Amino acid sequence: MDDGWHDDHRDGRRRGRRRGLRLGVAAMDVAEVNLHHARHRSERADSCPRCGEPWPKGPVVTAPSFGGRALRRCCRCGTRVAEGAPAPRLVFTCESCGLPFLASTILPHGEQRCVPCASGSIPPELPDRDLAAAAEHEVRAALATRWRFRTSATAQPYLDRIARQIALRIAGAPADPRIVLVDTQDHRALALPSGTLLVSTGLIAFLEDEAELAFVLGHEIAHAASGEAAVRLVRLGFQATARESAASDGLCWSDAAVDLVRLGYGRRRECDADAAALKAMLDLEYEPQSIGRYLQRLHDAIERGDAAVAETEVAHPTPFDRRRRLERALCLRVGPTTDVPRVNREVFRRALTSVDWLANLVATELDAPPLPQWGVTALLEGKPGVLSTTIIVGVVVAAAAVVALVTWLTL
Repeated sequence: MDDGWHDDHRDGRRRGRRRGLRLGVAAMDVAEVNLHHARHRSERADSCPRCGEPWPKGPVVTAPSFGGRALRRCCRCGTRVAEGAPAPRLVFTCESCGLPFLASTILPHGEQRCVPCASGSIPPELPDRDLAAAAEHEVRAALATRWRFRTSATAQPYLDRIARQIALRIAGAPADPRIVLVDTQDHRALALPSGTLLVSTGLIAFLEDEAELAFVLGHEIAHAASGEAAVRLVRLGFQATARESAASDGLCWSDAAVDLVRLGYGRRRECDADAAALKAMLDLEYEPQSIGRYLQRLHDAIERGDAAVAETEVAHPTPFDRRRRLERALCLRVGPTTDVPRVNREVFRRALTSVDWLANLVATELDAPPLPQWGVTALLEGKPGVLSTTIIVGVVVAAAAVVALVTWLTL
């Protein structure tokens, strides 16, 4: 559970710095945590069950996956809790299927699996390409009724250009990512499997330079590149559909997107996305210290209870945990680096922080990508995932039967 950072024999100055930032991680083993949790659950409903840190004073967010329970994350140790009757439950992300689940006690990392996966019912790692495309189509249609999408004639080319540059440095990334702005002050970013990135105007306004923008976009592009965006949207979508009645109006697919924004991909996957974004930034010769400045401001916003960062706070590991891991990755990096890393602050400000760029945003539609084509024409064009194997076999067998019949009649 702990990497020994808070060992009593570590450097005192380092411990002092961490106390000053109030971003420490308490050293506890699982047995101690569960005993501590059992003794004080009723007395400490307003604090973290793992380390006793009071909950942040900001607003809570809810998750459709958990019946609208309020979610909290400890700023000290990163533990997540879903409040509600009959008792608060701890939130984990399944290491096998990637779906969030609830548990009554803290689980070691090797045992963080949901009930179906723990019993051996592990779903396929990646969904079929057609299934992922159909799921994204449903998500786009549902989100159009809940989120307000915007575009800008001046900012759009700049955002798309940065996204394309980052995508070229991340293996498996969509070839032509596109940014669609979401009109909200909440910090919100979501990558769809096709490469469309939904980024809120509030998050853009929070950033200070192009290097920070590259990190945020690279983080989301990494989720799409790894296939995690497709996996989670498909699984969360079907899970949400199962909760709805037969007369569902389709909004359950937007619940899947909301769950993904608010619950994230789990600590390991979020840290992997951070690492991929950092590598892309270094390849583009951006200043890596920009990430530290961004995460420090994010921590400060969480500390003062800023409602705009509530979703980011719950969905991602603590800012200190993210920063510590990235600094460790930088220390282990071997290879040439640029003498003058860039941040492109002035370019960023001219494109995205001018007085009137927000006022000039115009409404736009979240255009759905074309659904997979079904037919012989698409098959002949060599488009992947056009006909299922069953249909192809059926056509071949039918054609063979017709040929056999004609041959028999001509004899």
